Amino acid sequence: MISPRLARRIAQIHKWLGLIVFAQLMVWTATGLFFVSMHMTDVRAESLVHPPGHAAPVDLRKVKFSSADALKAVAEDAPTEVTLKALAGAPVYEVRGAIGTFLVSAETGEHIVVDEELARSIARATWVSDAAIEHVEELEAAPRESSVKGDVWAFHFAGDGKPMLYVSSVNGRVSAPRTDLWRTYDFLYGLHMMDYADHENYSTPWMVALAVLALSATLFGVALLVHRFTRGLIRKDAG
Repeated sequence: MISPRLARRIAQIHKWLGLIVFAQLMVWTATGLFFVSMHMTDVRAESLVHPPGHAAPVDLRKVKFSSADALKAVAEDAPTEVTLKALAGAPVYEVRGAIGTFLVSAETGEHIVVDEELARSIARATWVSDAAIEHVEELEAAPRESSVKGDVWAFHFAGDGKPMLYVSSVNGRVSAPRTDLWRTYDFLYGLHMMDYADHENYSTPWMVALAVLALSATLFGVALLVHRFTRGLIRKDAG
């Protein structure tokens, strides 16, 4: 049997553990309600951009150089892989090497630099509407929300929710569109997962700690329940 003094101490610990666990339960409930009330197509803003298969296929009539020529063009960078693709309507080779990724024109054999003009053409071809591009930024480090790596061009379009599109200045790849709704969803998802940095990992130390606290609160509660139950039985027997 637990002594009255120890029972009071356990009750205090159980109370504070319960408050901590309750706070996160409220976060889970509130964020969960937000998630189920939102449609993922709206969160991802899929209606703002063309689907992945929208781009025209590579026009092989324009291909004047082979993949071997593209590899030779960046031979000093130890290329390991080459892919033919269409970029803003022109055929290009994307060559991956030990140092990085390079673009080589399949028409001229020259290196291609994704400058602002080319990036703007890519962004325009990706965006469904003719909304104005209000602002363009060149970022040396792509933000986490861009889903692309390296240097990027950030295009701010006119419209509700501050829609944006990122275009890689390395290989011309585009990100998924980002809006304030997506950013709100992403922030709340981080709170829900207790991953306050990357918003992706569900086995963070915070989640493990909360699980330990929740289990501890449960065990302390069981101990108090057993104590009160046995105390009642002892009093009945004594009576």
